[in-house]
Amino acid sequence: MKLLSQDRVESRGVFADASVSIPLMRGSGRYIVLEDLTQAERDVVYSIYEFERFKRVFAVEVANAYLGVLRQLDSVHNAEENYKGLVRSTWRAKQMIESGRFTKIEVDQAVQSELNARSGWIRAQQQYERQLDSFKILLGLPTDANIELDPEELDRLVDRADQYLIAEGVESGTDEEIPSADATVNLPLPGRGNPGPYEFDPDLATVIALQNRLDLRVAQGRVDDQMREIRVSADRLRADVTLFGDASYGGRRGFGQAHQPNSQLDFYEGDYTAGLNVDLPFERTAERNNYRISWINLERATRDVQESEDRVKQDIRDGLRDLLETRENLLIQSDAVRVAESRVAGTELQLEAGQVEIRDVIEAREDLLSAQNQFTSAVVT
Repeated sequence: MKLLSQDRVESRGVFADASVSIPLMRGSGRYIVLEDLTQAERDVVYSIYEFERFKRVFAVEVANAYLGVLRQLDSVHNAEENYKGLVRSTWRAKQMIESGRFTKIEVDQAVQSELNARSGWIRAQQQYERQLDSFKILLGLPTDANIELDPEELDRLVDRADQYLIAEGVESGTDEEIPSADATVNLPLPGRGNPGPYEFDPDLATVIALQNRLDLRVAQGRVDDQMREIRVSADRLRADVTLFGDASYGGRRGFGQAHQPNSQLDFYEGDYTAGLNVDLPFERTAERNNYRISWINLERATRDVQESEDRVKQDIRDGLRDLLETRENLLIQSDAVRVAESRVAGTELQLEAGQVEIRDVIEAREDLLSAQNQFTSAVVT
């Protein structure tokens, strides 16, 4: 600093100081010093893992919701066809009542079924609108946004299901040898023959899941974090031994010192101090409690990893069971649709001939609607 007096005498002041403190026991060591930075870096990695898993889960959720909307759209189509069929049945019944082949009660049954079919058709439409609005909200779109679905996506799934059914040897109208009524009934168990593209071996699927589940990686990382926390907590139980030193050079100038010569940075005339601070660990109650808590947290983190691994294994086993059930259900519902269609066609012909009642046609159409909806659910699932 340059100071000027009234008689224009000047003096320059230059002063510099430095201090250093080196912990020798508590708070020393590379791992202890870098712990905050290490934990911050790992927290960033955990955030990336969690975000990546969110993207994967969200993508599956969006796909399931989209297919659910298409499934409901197909349900609307099935309900519409069922409604039209029952309307035609009502017309036919009203025409036949004039010839005396149907009674008034049977016509009323047809009319009542027609009304129920209309109610189901409207209900299916409203359910479709609700699912479509929910899908828009899932995508972050306003409910009044216009989006166009691709029904061909469902058609492609049906085509793939048909190819699978052909590979399984499911044929329409296949004649089977009928055993005697007193023959032993052997129930075929669902097997893993001709599995789908995602039906892995359970052991292989478990290994793949344990290696790629990001939430499990986060849980495993928490164990390492708690192990480092134990090391840090143990370090806080040690004595504080700190080596410190100070050094100052030059001099300051005030207004009353303007007549003095300029100060210089002379390292030989500097002030030097050095010392050793020692704080023995006589009272470390809080640190000791934290050390015990860190061990408890380690055990908790270890149990969390074990539980996460068990849940991953359970998810894999449940998923494989669901795939097996879906594959078998696809075969069942395919047969159910084929039988229901044959039943509807047969009852309508028999109705024309007066061999069945209108109630039989109504029940056949209701069963066909149920089989069609369940087949679509099996395909989408």
